Amino acid sequence: MLQHTLNEALISRRPLERLNWRLPCFSPNIRAPLGKYALVSAFVGCSLFGVYATIGSLPRTGLSTALRNVISGETEALGGALQPFRREYTGVEPVDRHLATLVGFFAALVGDAGAGWDATAFLVWGLAQFGAAWALLMLEGLRHGNRGRPVGGLGGLAVLGFLVQNATYAGAVPLYLALHLLTSPAARLRAGDGDGARRALFAHLWDLALLTSTVTLTYIAPALLMCAPGLFGHTADQHYKWLAIWQAFPVWSVVAQWAAHRAGYFLLGNLVPRDDEGRETTPGVAFSVAVSGIYEFALTLCVGTHLPVVALALLPAPLRPVLGSRFASLKPVIDDVTFARTFVPYPVTAPPTVTPAGAAPGELAAAVTNFLRYDLYVGSLPLLLWAMYLHRTTVKSPSFGGMLRKAGFWFLVGGPIAATAALIWERDEVVKEGDVALKSKTS
Repeated sequence: MLQHTLNEALISRRPLERLNWRLPCFSPNIRAPLGKYALVSAFVGCSLFGVYATIGSLPRTGLSTALRNVISGETEALGGALQPFRREYTGVEPVDRHLATLVGFFAALVGDAGAGWDATAFLVWGLAQFGAAWALLMLEGLRHGNRGRPVGGLGGLAVLGFLVQNATYAGAVPLYLALHLLTSPAARLRAGDGDGARRALFAHLWDLALLTSTVTLTYIAPALLMCAPGLFGHTADQHYKWLAIWQAFPVWSVVAQWAAHRAGYFLLGNLVPRDDEGRETTPGVAFSVAVSGIYEFALTLCVGTHLPVVALALLPAPLRPVLGSRFASLKPVIDDVTFARTFVPYPVTAPPTVTPAGAAPGELAAAVTNFLRYDLYVGSLPLLLWAMYLHRTTVKSPSFGGMLRKAGFWFLVGGPIAATAALIWERDEVVKEGDVALKSKTS
């Protein structure tokens, strides 16, 4: 009986030899090109800078002191956040203290009555970019070629998610990508190598079918619930519980993906490889069809938030009062959401500051938003460079100009993670190179 680890993406309840699937070995003696080592060094540098610009800024802003004061009970409330502030979640004091710090950080932004619409717009944009990035990182960890490696498997994803939430996205993701370039077979594929791509890039069809639902239920839904307590009628206690639930989304994602995969396989068995019209097809085509849903999900999430926020941020100054008078209810949004106020961070050496004893309205939101700007920018740039490298080295007929045009277009309409998704999607199409067509069935 064929092993379950090869079932969905590699077979269709037919003998393996009928697929004529040739699996090359990846020699450990393959030398990484100079560009790969340059990227690895750059990613390590990005990680160090990201930690400095985010966690390293907390003492300078006064935000860390403000959080300590409210967690210890020295102050009862955190700015304009809902009261009373919840300090206990699990009953384990060290865990609760750390979790309360993470909860307080986001409560400082969501609950700051002085936060402008620019902070809200950036939060919406950032959560979408981060969610799409998490979907892409989960996909990378689920690929067959990464199993048993530091960058693969649900265990590796759990570790990555823990580091993202506790050591920042900007600190963890560049190091993950550096490790990926050094250890993953996907980073050693030759241009147009369909056989190698099918070995390295395939994932279980069940995982591909479930991943977008997993991210929606474990990341997007809690994010919506934590960010709009008034909309959902949450009490202070409920609000802080949802903030705490969202902090652990990497754990929920891994558990949900594992459980749903096992349940689907137990109840329904293998998924038969099918094309986009539902006809039985080859593994390469089936993988391409299945994985496209994940990339479409990421692009939709990015474009659906990036375009409206950036379009509003780039409105010409003379047009703002005209629109504000015509749409009076939206005037505060139109006035606040400018490109400089929404997207441009403060200098690293001069971040916005907070009065720990009693932050004025808007102080907490400004400090947290600036932290998140550096976190997202420094963490997302390596993702885009990583995607460009893999695209350049793997597609059958690479065109540097074509790659830049594709990346530029999707960056403009969807941000850095949309550009990353578009390039990796095109890279994945190499699995169809040399894919053996199914023979027509005869009666």
